[in-house]
Amino acid sequence: MSQSNTIIAIGNFDGYHLGHQKIMRLLMDTARKQNLVSLVLTFSPHPRSYFDPEIRLIIPEEEKKIILESLDIDRLIVLEFKKFFEMEGEQFIREVLINRFHMAHVVIGSNFKFGYERQDDIESLKRFSSQYDFDVSVVEPLYHNGVRVSSSEIRRKLNDGEIKEANEMLGWEYHIDGEVTGGDRRGRELGFPTINIISENSIQPPGVFKTRVAIMGKTYDSLTNIGCRPTFKGKEMVVETHIFGFNKHVYGKPVRLFFVEKIRNEVNFQNRDELIKQIRKDIEKSMVDKGA
Repeated sequence: MSQSNTIIAIGNFDGYHLGHQKIMRLLMDTARKQNLVSLVLTFSPHPRSYFDPEIRLIIPEEEKKIILESLDIDRLIVLEFKKFFEMEGEQFIREVLINRFHMAHVVIGSNFKFGYERQDDIESLKRFSSQYDFDVSVVEPLYHNGVRVSSSEIRRKLNDGEIKEANEMLGWEYHIDGEVTGGDRRGRELGFPTINIISENSIQPPGVFKTRVAIMGKTYDSLTNIGCRPTFKGKEMVVETHIFGFNKHVYGKPVRLFFVEKIRNEVNFQNRDELIKQIRKDIEKSMVDKGA
């Protein structure tokens, strides 16, 4: 067996939030100080989505991979989860981490569990570390306003429209990627032309939001409604964005929509005039902090 020379960070890293970033900083710092090969180990699909396909993840797997590959690490390994989830914890350590990846040091979060049915935890990992001669670094959790920063908490906040707190936990502005598609031009008829966005991101929180749109190499302030447009008896969820000072034909163009803050819930207005009046208020509110 080759000499152990790898430091490994293990996790699912959905959202790559502040807690994940803390793990990666320790991984890279320790790798430099101890002259170890830095390796990030994650799984596809996300274990939660393997057992519950309906779960809505913060970022798609491909974006997670792009984020992790952009870090100053030596290797990224994405394991096919279904090939390993029935493996006992000790077997995973011995056959995968030690024999395959030559692990000398592992970095994990304090809620780390592993092995068949998540039967092993930090304490058993430390016992195995004595048996197989590797070091363990446990990264303590971060808290925001008294709440532990975690992917599950961020998912909840995004789904509930608590955008500002979710962004603070993430350490970046939540966004969805998509493509501009043709709509029914309802916004233009109301005097507020919009682009319709089709996105594969699974979390598309309902409501009216202060947003920013990155399109065609530039970023613009915007107002976004995600919902069924009850005033017009709509039934399907749509993402409509009014971009301030923008009036170009961009059908088919890729777009990234950043969520800044939730303004209000979607409302069924009595008539078009009430809706127009509210949209004007929404735009005014979304522009209050502009340039601040």
